[in-house]
Amino acid sequence: MYVLTQHFVSCLKNIDCLFGPLAPDGALPVRLSDKDGRRHVTLILDIARLQDARYCEQQAQQARSSLAV
Repeated sequence: MYVLTQHFVSCLKNIDCLFGPLAPDGALPVRLSDKDGRRHVTLILDIARLQDARYCEQQAQQARSSLAV
Protein backbone atom coordinates (compact mmCIF):
# COMPACT_ATOMS: atom_id res chain seq x y z
CA MET A 1 0.00 0.00 0.00
CA TYR A 2 2.85 2.37 0.84
CA VAL A 3 4.35 2.01 -2.63
CA LEU A 4 1.00 2.80 -4.27
CA THR A 5 0.39 5.93 -2.19
CA GLN A 6 3.97 7.25 -2.20
CA HIS A 7 3.68 9.31 -5.41
CA PHE A 8 0.34 10.79 -4.35
CA VAL A 9 1.77 11.87 -0.99
CA SER A 10 4.84 13.37 -2.67
CA CYS A 11 2.51 15.68 -4.64
CA LEU A 12 1.07 17.09 -1.40
CA LYS A 13 3.47 19.70 -0.12
CA ASN A 14 2.25 21.38 3.09
CA ILE A 15 -0.77 19.08 3.30
CA ASP A 16 -1.28 16.39 5.94
CA CYS A 17 -3.00 13.19 4.92
CA LEU A 18 -4.56 10.28 6.75
CA PHE A 19 -5.56 7.20 4.78
CA GLY A 20 -8.59 5.19 5.76
CA PRO A 21 -9.25 1.50 5.24
CA LEU A 22 -9.33 0.11 1.72
CA ALA A 23 -12.87 -0.70 0.60
CA PRO A 24 -13.66 -4.01 -1.14
CA ASP A 25 -14.26 -2.15 -4.41
CA GLY A 26 -10.75 -0.63 -4.39
CA ALA A 27 -11.74 2.78 -3.07
CA LEU A 28 -9.21 4.33 -0.69
CA PRO A 29 -10.46 7.25 1.41
CA VAL A 30 -7.93 9.88 2.38
CA ARG A 31 -8.55 12.83 4.69
CA LEU A 32 -6.44 15.84 3.82
CA SER A 33 -5.90 18.97 5.87
CA ASP A 34 -3.81 22.09 5.72
CA LYS A 35 -0.87 22.33 8.11
CA ASP A 36 -2.92 24.45 10.51
CA GLY A 37 -5.62 21.79 10.62
CA ARG A 38 -8.34 24.34 9.96
CA ARG A 39 -9.51 23.04 6.59
CA HIS A 40 -10.25 19.43 5.75
CA VAL A 41 -11.31 17.56 2.65
CA THR A 42 -11.87 13.86 2.04
CA LEU A 43 -11.06 12.30 -1.31
CA ILE A 44 -11.86 8.79 -2.43
CA LEU A 45 -8.96 7.50 -4.50
CA ASP A 46 -9.11 4.62 -6.97
CA ILE A 47 -6.39 2.24 -5.80
CA ALA A 48 -6.06 0.77 -9.30
CA ARG A 49 -5.19 4.21 -10.72
CA LEU A 50 -2.62 5.23 -8.09
CA GLN A 51 0.15 3.81 -10.29
CA ASP A 52 -0.69 6.52 -12.85
CA ALA A 53 1.38 9.63 -12.03
CA ARG A 54 -1.05 11.88 -13.91
CA TYR A 55 -3.99 10.61 -11.83
CA CYS A 56 -2.04 11.29 -8.62
CA GLU A 57 -1.15 14.80 -9.75
CA GLN A 58 -4.76 15.57 -10.72
CA GLN A 59 -6.06 14.37 -7.36
CA ALA A 60 -3.37 16.35 -5.52
CA GLN A 61 -4.31 19.48 -7.49
CA GLN A 62 -7.95 18.95 -6.56
CA ALA A 63 -6.93 18.69 -2.90
CA ARG A 64 -4.82 21.87 -3.06
CA SER A 65 -7.70 23.75 -4.72
CA SER A 66 -10.23 22.52 -2.17
CA LEU A 67 -7.96 23.46 0.73
CA ALA A 68 -6.92 26.78 -0.88
CA VAL A 69 -3.25 25.88 -0.39
